[in-house]
Amino acid sequence: MQLAVIPFILILIMLGWLVLRKPNPTKYPPANSGSIFYHEDDYRQVEIVPSENFNELIKQADNIQDFAEKNFDGIGYTDIMAREDYGLKLKDRGIPVAELEKVLLNLSLPRKTSVTTGISPGEMISKNTLGYGENYDGLFFQFESDIVSSIWIVGTIPTDKDKVIDTLHVLGLQWNLLLMDWNSCELVDLKDKEQVIKYLSYEDSEE
Repeated sequence: MQLAVIPFILILIMLGWLVLRKPNPTKYPPANSGSIFYHEDDYRQVEIVPSENFNELIKQADNIQDFAEKNFDGIGYTDIMAREDYGLKLKDRGIPVAELEKVLLNLSLPRKTSVTTGISPGEMISKNTLGYGENYDGLFFQFESDIVSSIWIVGTIPTDKDKVIDTLHVLGLQWNLLLMDWNSCELVDLKDKEQVIKYLSYEDSEE
C-alpha cells in the first residue's frame, strides 16, 4: 500500500517542479502588437552616456551653443555642425540587454519590439532597437550581440514622473551614466537625483 503511494508522491513533486520552472509571463511588460516611431532628427538628441566623457561633453556643449547663436538668422540655422565623436562608448560599459530591461520595468510601459524611424510617412525599420512608450515619446535603446550600444529619450516618457526620475537615477547609479541633452546643451549627472529632478522640471516648464 505504501509502495503504491510513493510513485504518486513523486509525480506530484515533479509537477510542482515543472510549475516552478515555467517562465514567468510577467517578467517583462507585454510587447505591443503595433510599432513605435521616433523621428530621425530625435536620434540620440537626448542620450545617456558614460560619465568618463564629462569633460569632452562640456566642451562640445559650449561649442554647439556658440555655433547656434552665431548661425541662427531668426527663422532657422544658416549652417549645420556635426557633433564630434567622444571617448568611451556606451557599449564599452558592457551592459547586458536583460539587465537594462530589469531597470526599465519600473517605467510600467509596454515593451515594443518593432521600432521605426525616418520621416512619417516613409518610415523604415530601426534595427536592433527596442522602445518603451508611444510614437514620438519614449525611451529607446539599441544593442549589439545582447550588449546595449546606445540609450536615448524622445519627447517625454509617457509615465508617472516619479517613475522616470527613479529609473534614470538607478541607471546612473548602476552604470555611472550621464544624460546629455543636445537640444538644450544641458548635462545631467544621473547619479545625482536632485539634478534629475531639476532637469525634468525644466523640461516640463518648456512645454
